[in-house]
Amino acid sequence: MPREVTPSEPPQLVEHFFRHESAKLIAVLTRAFGVRYLDLIEDKVQEAMLAAVQAWRQRGIPTNPAGWIYRVARNRVLDALRREKIHQRALALAHQTEAAIESLVEDWLSEDQLPDSLLRMIFVCCHPGLDRQSQIAMTLKILCGFSISEIARGLLISAEAAKKRVQRAKKTLAQQQIKIDLPPTVELQSRLSVVHDVLYLMFNEGYSTSKGHEPLRDDICEEAARLCHLLCEHKTFSTPETRALLALMLSHAARLDARVDSNGAVVLLAEQDRSLWDRKLIRFAEVWLERSKTDSPSRFHMEAAIALTHCHAASVAETHWPTIIKFYDHLLTIHDSPLYILNRAIARGESGDVDSALAEIESIRNHREMRNYFLLDCAVGRLQELGSNVEAAITAYSAALRASSAPHEQALLNKKLTQLKAS
Repeated sequence: MPREVTPSEPPQLVEHFFRHESAKLIAVLTRAFGVRYLDLIEDKVQEAMLAAVQAWRQRGIPTNPAGWIYRVARNRVLDALRREKIHQRALALAHQTEAAIESLVEDWLSEDQLPDSLLRMIFVCCHPGLDRQSQIAMTLKILCGFSISEIARGLLISAEAAKKRVQRAKKTLAQQQIKIDLPPTVELQSRLSVVHDVLYLMFNEGYSTSKGHEPLRDDICEEAARLCHLLCEHKTFSTPETRALLALMLSHAARLDARVDSNGAVVLLAEQDRSLWDRKLIRFAEVWLERSKTDSPSRFHMEAAIALTHCHAASVAETHWPTIIKFYDHLLTIHDSPLYILNRAIARGESGDVDSALAEIESIRNHREMRNYFLLDCAVGRLQELGSNVEAAITAYSAALRASSAPHEQALLNKKLTQLKAS
């Protein structure tokens, strides 16, 4: 029997389903009818969500709300295909009869079959035929239920640019007649590597404090970790690298609540209230990193190990910086990046070797990835502080302020400069 609901409850519940159930519906229906009908499928799934708002407000929430929405969306897609006289063509392209398609959809919507359809859709959204930013935008749109405006906000682009990016990606997939299949064995490693990179960048889009008007987007972090966990639950895709990536995400996610204050301002690592760190998530991160053991560790293994070293420290002063430096040394043999060199230099400075750290930063200052990168001057400022060179620290932080653009960055730097000048 349906239960009574308050007027405000159905929209909240539908939003939850749109986030976490629409991806399942879209994946199954696209698997049945093909990626060329993705726009139509998305429209009908959204219509089903709106229908739920109206129906549930009047009659209460059904016993199985997910099944209700699945059924409505499926029927709306089939009706739309019939009305537009493309039904038979869609069935022919899918090499199925209508009865067979309906039976397959019912089967694929079963609890044990849904993960397979979602995994197929992950590889479609992260198809190598798309550029990296389009892969992220498609993943947010199709698999996470983000609106165009939310994608624009998360990726720091205009709504129109986000809309065009998604539209172009869908057109590319349709033109290339991409099938909703898992990659063949010969392509598995390269295709899975692309998925890893997309989820890693997607998590960073939410976690980074170096861009945008908001210090972080924990909803993007959550969705990236959710999709990575889905990969970890599959026997084929749960590789050591996948499990290490999940460990990395969880170890960072454990610190999200402490990274902004009650006013939404960024809180630096040294000033964070570590009692707010989620010890349960840290433990899960430890478990996944333990499960990821391999003779050939990836960059995700090293980054997760670094993140957990921070998680285990009672304070910045009590952090075991020599261990972190060793992890960065190994990380740079796997993936040579000026950002890793910068982070290693900070670790050197925190361990007491400020002069070497500053020299290391200067060695990468002219690298193309470091030009106009305000965090480089922030690092110099921090190192000069550690060396008790207040005037030099003020100069470095002032340079970082000129290079920064986001309000929360500028607020943080102005606060730091005020403190230094007062001292």
